[in-house]
Amino acid sequence: MYHFGRGDFYIFGPPTNQKNQRLTQRAYPILFTSILLLGLWGLFFLQSWVLEYRGYELSSLQLTKSYLLNAIMALIVFFAIYFFRNKYRDLLGFFFLGGSLVKFTLFFIFLYPAFHQDGVLEQLDFLVFFVPYGFALILETFFLVKLLNTV
Repeated sequence: MYHFGRGDFYIFGPPTNQKNQRLTQRAYPILFTSILLLGLWGLFFLQSWVLEYRGYELSSLQLTKSYLLNAIMALIVFFAIYFFRNKYRDLLGFFFLGGSLVKFTLFFIFLYPAFHQDGVLEQLDFLVFFVPYGFALILETFFLVKLLNTV
C-alpha cells in the first residue's frame, strides 16, 4: 500500500504495534492446539478410511498410538518453545530440533519394534508414523517462525 506524499510503502500492510503483537502471541497456544488436534483428527480418519478401503487391518498398524505420540510430543515441543520464547530466544531453534530428536527416539522405542517384527519396515508402516509426524512438523515450523518474528 502506498500513500502519496507520505513516503510510506508497505507490501503487506502497515506494521503492527507491540500491543497487537502481544495479543496475537497470546492466541498462539489456542490456535496451535486447535489446528493440531483438528488436523490430526481429520488425518487420522482419512488415513483410517484409506487403509480400511485397501483391506488393511487397523489394529495391527498401531495407527492410534502413532497419532497420540505425535500429538503429545508436538504439544510439548510447542509449549516449551512458547514458554521459553522470551528467556531463551536464542535457543528456540535448538528446542525445536531437540523436540524432533525426542520424537524419533520415542518412535524407535514405542513404534519401531512392532513395525519391525517381521524384519522389514514396509512403506505402510513408515506412512503410519510419518503422516502425523509430517503434519505436526509443518505446523510446529510455521508457529516457530511466527514466534521468532515477534520476539
